[in-house]
Amino acid sequence: MKLGAYYWDGWYDRIPHWTDRLLSDFTEREPVWGWLGNTVVNMELQIDYAADAGLSYFAFDWYYPEHGHINRMNEAVDRYLASQNAGRMEFCLLVANHSGGFIYRDKWDDACDMFMPYLTDKNALCVNGCPVIIFFSTGDLIRCLGGADETKICLDRLRERIQAAGFPGVYVIGCGGPPRDDTGEIVLCPGAWRDMINMLESCGLDAVTGYNYHRNHIKNGDEISYIYPYEKLVNDHIISRNAISEYCRLPQMPLIIGGWDCRPWETVWKGRSEPHPRSCYSPDRTPTDVYNHVLETGKWIEANSGKVPDKLAIVYAWNENGEGGYIEPTVGDRGAILNAVRRALEDVNR
Repeated sequence: MKLGAYYWDGWYDRIPHWTDRLLSDFTEREPVWGWLGNTVVNMELQIDYAADAGLSYFAFDWYYPEHGHINRMNEAVDRYLASQNAGRMEFCLLVANHSGGFIYRDKWDDACDMFMPYLTDKNALCVNGCPVIIFFSTGDLIRCLGGADETKICLDRLRERIQAAGFPGVYVIGCGGPPRDDTGEIVLCPGAWRDMINMLESCGLDAVTGYNYHRNHIKNGDEISYIYPYEKLVNDHIISRNAISEYCRLPQMPLIIGGWDCRPWETVWKGRSEPHPRSCYSPDRTPTDVYNHVLETGKWIEANSGKVPDKLAIVYAWNENGEGGYIEPTVGDRGAILNAVRRALEDVNR
């Protein structure tokens, strides 16, 4: 298994994501190097931590400037490229094409201009020689580009540009999530999955994955609750992985969930009148749980290697500390979670 991690750069400065609740009630989530991580030296440290644990690549969250302003969270990938030890890991972009980063049809060529330096970099993650790019929302990609057929045309134009630069093509991976009923449970009906799968298969993707499959609520009659054991959260990801494998003709990059607990953001942020929507949280995650999740995924990949491009898998996430999806070493765990990932990778790859 070749494991990478999503990297979200919300820690370059004290922006609204640094909520009072995060800094007062969840101090254990602070990275061992401190909350601020906006230097090349700090990136070099993070690369060493990740590479020493056996991670092969970072997928950097990257935002198209929909409103004309470059998002400073895009600077993380540039700090990586400036790092002296960048060659210890590969990288790709996770294009966060959601609100604020939508890419419309008339801006596609401009977006491709921005993608090209990353796709053609010597450390770009590749599948069969084709540099990888991931899109956060396949549905929004199709909607903003004008439909599935237009999306295929756009992706083929990107492939043509990469081919002109001397590569065999570009390997496009799109995210999709499982269908759920009104109680929050994942729907196991093949018909419900086909709607999502048809969308993924229709627009010219090379493979599919996800960002995370967290649960918004647990509804039992009129009662709604939110505590959701990590074991069940993991099982939701296994269910989703297996359903995609069964119903989808495209290869899959399996998703490992590092955790979900968004309570630090369920408060009023500066510049926002409403808190982040409530969602289920899994406060019982342990290093052993994470070890077992990574190991199980690795064994599944070995048994289904023909369905997984280059045995790639990805974990949500390296540093989504505000959302509770992180494996980087923190003051609370002193690297125990990351060490569990390392041990699992050693065991599955031996």
